[in-house]
Amino acid sequence: MKKLIRIISFMFAIMMLVAPCALAATPYQTYTYSIDGTVLDSPDAYVPYGNGAVTSASLGLEKPLSSPSDIESDADENIYITDKGNNRIVITDKYYSEVYIIKDFINADGIPDSFNTPVSTFVVSEGDFEGIYVCDKGNHRIVKFTRDTKELEKIYNEPKGLELENTEAYTPVSCVVDKHGRMYVISDQITKGIIALTSNGEFINYIGAAKVSVDALGVIMSLFGLGDDDVDVPTSFSNLELDESTGDFLYATILYKTDEDKENQFNAIESKNPDYAPVRLLNASGVDIMNRNGFFAPAGEVAVKLEKDVVKTTTNKDAPVGVSEIIDVSSGPNGVWSIIDNKRSKIYTYDKNGNLLYIFGDIGNQFGNLTNAKAITYQGEKIVVLDVSNSSFTVYRRTEYAQILDTAIEYQNGRDFEAASEAWDEVLAWNNNFDTAYVEKGKSLYRAGNFSEASNYFKNAYDTENYAAAFKEMRADIMETLFIPMIVGIVLLVIGLAWVFKKAGKINTAAAVKAGNKSFKEELTYGFHLMFHPFDGYWDLKHEKRGSIRASLVFIGATVLAFYWQAVGQSYYYMPEGSTATIFSQITAVLIPLLLFMVSNWCFTTLFDGEGSFKDIFIATSYALFPVPVLVAVSTLLTHALVGTEGQIVTMVVSIAYIWMIFLMVIGMQVTHDYSMGKNILTILATILGMIIIMFIAVLFTSLISKMVTLVTSIVSELSYR
Repeated sequence: MKKLIRIISFMFAIMMLVAPCALAATPYQTYTYSIDGTVLDSPDAYVPYGNGAVTSASLGLEKPLSSPSDIESDADENIYITDKGNNRIVITDKYYSEVYIIKDFINADGIPDSFNTPVSTFVVSEGDFEGIYVCDKGNHRIVKFTRDTKELEKIYNEPKGLELENTEAYTPVSCVVDKHGRMYVISDQITKGIIALTSNGEFINYIGAAKVSVDALGVIMSLFGLGDDDVDVPTSFSNLELDESTGDFLYATILYKTDEDKENQFNAIESKNPDYAPVRLLNASGVDIMNRNGFFAPAGEVAVKLEKDVVKTTTNKDAPVGVSEIIDVSSGPNGVWSIIDNKRSKIYTYDKNGNLLYIFGDIGNQFGNLTNAKAITYQGEKIVVLDVSNSSFTVYRRTEYAQILDTAIEYQNGRDFEAASEAWDEVLAWNNNFDTAYVEKGKSLYRAGNFSEASNYFKNAYDTENYAAAFKEMRADIMETLFIPMIVGIVLLVIGLAWVFKKAGKINTAAAVKAGNKSFKEELTYGFHLMFHPFDGYWDLKHEKRGSIRASLVFIGATVLAFYWQAVGQSYYYMPEGSTATIFSQITAVLIPLLLFMVSNWCFTTLFDGEGSFKDIFIATSYALFPVPVLVAVSTLLTHALVGTEGQIVTMVVSIAYIWMIFLMVIGMQVTHDYSMGKNILTILATILGMIIIMFIAVLFTSLISKMVTLVTSIVSELSYR
């Protein structure tokens, strides 16, 4: 018995030691995304407040919450829960202790009245339009109560001037009131957009109608009465929130349902196309004015695949796939705002520029996680999330990390860039993997005029766009400081080039009348003449022996070195992630195409009465490379001076090099084989076909050898075991 007690005591002690560790490992993960979509761990920004979920029991409700559909907070941090299943509004104080319930009331006609399926609540905390606005969906109206006494103030029935189709009904599901008293309403059956009303509830117009994908075949079929007549019906909004930082603009969420719309939403994550954004910021005219300056569009999860591209297995059959289903949005301090992904029960928080700050929450029963997140609201510095499955809400408090991050954003918004720079340093001390912090720190330094240091921070985040802006400012400073030396340098460069071409011309002129073999210098210099006089140049190259194999090898080697320098020597803007190129890879990249062309051309020209030998083809092709190393080297140098759209000049220089090379090769083959232009073109096309055939045979032969080696190895292995 004593041994049994000791064993039980020992097991209990182990459990007590392990339990805190297990508890610490179970909370949701906080993370964000890098500029390339890599998941980055982040310090906790919000953690569960108190003992976790606030339930009906902890609120002291005699009748538990039933299918709650919305949660809201006011300036005094009171919480308003739309208890749809019980047709009531449950109001708690900021400490979730005192509770007030709005359920039955006397309407303006003196008749007892009540809600019928209330679905959402909006609170105006101050001003002429202060009050509690409840979307009473089942009664097709919005009911307003005073915020202090909770008494009925006004009922907004179907707006005057709102013309509805026979199949539509005014069923408000979400509403907000801006600082001017204008009301904006989403009606469940109306897809023309958000309904804008006066402060008296009179219809003004529709705003912000959402686009929808149109199936061209479906449209044609509908014209003949064979398809769905509603193929062009726009997608309706699902929720509204007022931008607290302005009091004018509206956050609106859209829940896309068709596969085509979801695919468009998926494509818009990286392209930032606002037409299929699941959350928008609308002005009074319904124009989307949201800043999407982050790495990806504010659309929830980034590292996702479409449902059709995911094969469910026994291990991941319950894992959420596809784009996020954004069902609610809430506006917080300093322009920060958060959205809920209903599919994953995760909260995504962004700043006013569309930068993703952090993600937290997850589906699960662990402490701090959620089962089915339905609605979200900011309660001062806290975030409150309604969990409809448990008929409860979870309160998350801001951590020190989030406080520092919020301070940096506040300084940034206030254009106090020196203070913002210091605050971003603190953020990076907490989280040195936070790419957005590097970018924002860089922006602070940029606006303060410290372009060189700013560019280094942009480099850390691989942000080439902002790096280009900082580089241009640095370049302007350098040009202003070194303007005269640069002009002198350019003049000297032009004089030097003129001298080189003049010297090459003299050498070529002297070599033209020189009898006997040419010197190595004369063979190399002949490339200058051939570049600009290809017809005469290739004739003399073959018949006057102006070229040689040794010079050809030099041109090939120079081409290899030029491409190697291009691969490793371009500026950061053109190669932000560095290079893994080696000299051997560049040798392969240059030699294989050249040898394939030479061998294939020699094979076909032998059949088509070509007059050039393989040596002639080798020399002619190698001399055609002469412009390539020169112009590729020039383009590589230009990458250290040109960024942004100026990069088109770099591309143009490289393109000229290739076009010039191809032109010289075409003329070279024509002169070498003494073909007409038409026959030469046909032969070159046949040469390209021959290159493809040779590569196919090489791959086939390699595969066959590999299989033979595998077979022999298997036989030897089998014999050795037996």
